[in-house]
Amino acid sequence: MSEKTISYLDRTYGEFKNDIIDKSRKYYNDIFQNYNDAAIGTWLIDVFADIADTLSYNIDRTYQETGIDSANTRSSLLQMARSNGLKIPGPKSAVVEVEISCTLPVNNSANLGDVGNDLSSPDWSYCPYIKKGSLFSTGSKIFELYEDVDFASQFDSNGIPNRRYSEIRNSNGIITGYRVSKISVAVAGQSRIYKKYISQNDIVPFMSLTIDDTDVTNVESIIVKQGMVSSTKIGDFYPDRESFEGSNGLPVQRYFEVENLIDQYRFGYDEEVSTSDDGASVIYSPSWETVDSLYVDGTEVPIRIAARGKWKRVKNKFITEFLDNGSLKVTFGPGIRNKYGEIPSDASMFTQYMMSRMEANDYMGVLPEPNTTVFVLYHIGGGDDTNIAAGAINSIVSIAVDIPGNCNDPLNARKKSGVRSSITVTNTTPSYGGKNAPSNEELRWLIKYNSGAQNRCVTLKDYYSMISHIEPKFGIPFRYNVVEENNKVVVYCLGLDYNGHLTDMLSEVVADNIREYLSKYKMINDCVEVRSGKVINISFEVDVFIDKSYEKSDVVKQIIDTVYGYMDIRSHMIGEDIFIGDIEKEISKLDGVKNLIQLRVYNRIGGEYSDTMTTQDIVTSNDCGYEEALAEGDDVTTPNMKLINLSRSDKTLYGNDMSMYEVKYKEKDIIVNVKTR
Repeated sequence: MSEKTISYLDRTYGEFKNDIIDKSRKYYNDIFQNYNDAAIGTWLIDVFADIADTLSYNIDRTYQETGIDSANTRSSLLQMARSNGLKIPGPKSAVVEVEISCTLPVNNSANLGDVGNDLSSPDWSYCPYIKKGSLFSTGSKIFELYEDVDFASQFDSNGIPNRRYSEIRNSNGIITGYRVSKISVAVAGQSRIYKKYISQNDIVPFMSLTIDDTDVTNVESIIVKQGMVSSTKIGDFYPDRESFEGSNGLPVQRYFEVENLIDQYRFGYDEEVSTSDDGASVIYSPSWETVDSLYVDGTEVPIRIAARGKWKRVKNKFITEFLDNGSLKVTFGPGIRNKYGEIPSDASMFTQYMMSRMEANDYMGVLPEPNTTVFVLYHIGGGDDTNIAAGAINSIVSIAVDIPGNCNDPLNARKKSGVRSSITVTNTTPSYGGKNAPSNEELRWLIKYNSGAQNRCVTLKDYYSMISHIEPKFGIPFRYNVVEENNKVVVYCLGLDYNGHLTDMLSEVVADNIREYLSKYKMINDCVEVRSGKVINISFEVDVFIDKSYEKSDVVKQIIDTVYGYMDIRSHMIGEDIFIGDIEKEISKLDGVKNLIQLRVYNRIGGEYSDTMTTQDIVTSNDCGYEEALAEGDDVTTPNMKLINLSRSDKTLYGNDMSMYEVKYKEKDIIVNVKTR
């Protein structure tokens, strides 16, 4: 019987047809002998060969699409990603730093009976409040303002100071106004709102909505309002709470995106609740606390603030997923809302609450209630072509701005109009981060070399990675390192002061936020401590021979820029070694430098510098290099300046787990001694 089977090696139509004809001649020659094209038997052979060819092709394709290396269709790769727990991103919008400027009038409030303001300052009552969602343009690309910009505040939404202003004078030197600028962030594309009325028939476990708009990048927020509502205000999407009073005074439920529906907590901030000046609306804002401050004429001026964060239970949650056609699907949890709300304080109601909780089954989230309207705020406009050059943004498409003004000023309307018309925008940096959705080849590598995150901290690298997920508004440190000491996990942190220099001053609110954030991810037997790191201030002295044909000042400037650029704190981490040989190599490459004679490094201590002493060997009178250093005029004995013995450390400044090297002042901490020949 096995001799009459078709060969398993056959794959093409011609192979199947020839094999069928050979078998027919061998075993059925007495029944059928005519194999020309006009014979009915040949037609049947063609049909059988075609069927076999089609089946073989589909079997091969099916097997091919199950292999990570052989799969060609995007749907197959996406299905593999879902099976491996990998969430595939969509297109990414470019992010750019924008500078928004306006002209404020000179303060003349004293003439109006208000003596609380300084006449030499801008009239801050005319500060515009520009709302997120305002649109700017390059002429071909749209960018959307990512956060509210309040010119009356010196801080941005992350608690970082971002306001500066300068005088505007007429030809007689009289101040006629002030040009005020704020730095903010804009994102390529724009936000849109998807609306859907939810009836009883729509309520099913894991109810989903599909946003069919093109080029969707992400969902920013989802809110649910009672009844059939035609519209909503943008401000209703952003309070950091699940239930609150909306702009129209009606209750609103906000839903938060999570990685998995089994996530029970989200990291948010404590909010202050207040009402607007006219009493018409409720205002929800973070509770800010001072991180760093500066004393000016005896008055404490905050220079950095942070919001105190905490973990919050989350029941209103959803997940997103990109479909094969590029659409974005939103999926809600399967549960229903507990009619008793949160855990009651009345013990007699606790049993009813627990019974209702079992019925509601809100562990994986709750569904929107029937007879409500769901509003989805989502963003469109990603891709490689959203990356632009600095200065490309030059026009305002639409802007939502409020200007309070001064109702006691007879020129109030004219000044408000002048401030509004003076608003300009440009991008101070090139945009970055714009990217198309992953290609099939990128998907293949993502699936191969990525696995679902464990969302827990097991190793020190896990702790380091998890800290990077904290949002800047909670005061993430500029540099940090995670080490193990005495069976404890210790996080060493360094920040920046108002001049952009390293500081070891660690705010209590920042430390508390780090500990609180890690509490949900750390192993149960891990003890986490957050400590201040150490700043080691150093200075350089360079002796060089330069070419006579080069301008001395130009060569010196190049050397200073080279050393300072190499020591840039943004290029180094806590505990990183500094290789002096690399600096010497870069100096020797500079035009005009004929010979690098010697490079010396000092540890600056005390006064305006850090009190941290380096662990490197210091040159003393017993060292062979002491006399030479002294002959060069170097003071190696003063308490606040120690000459580091580089010969004993192989020209390396060794780092440790808690400290970081810094050249604090470019102008006086890099000295160049020039010789010509």
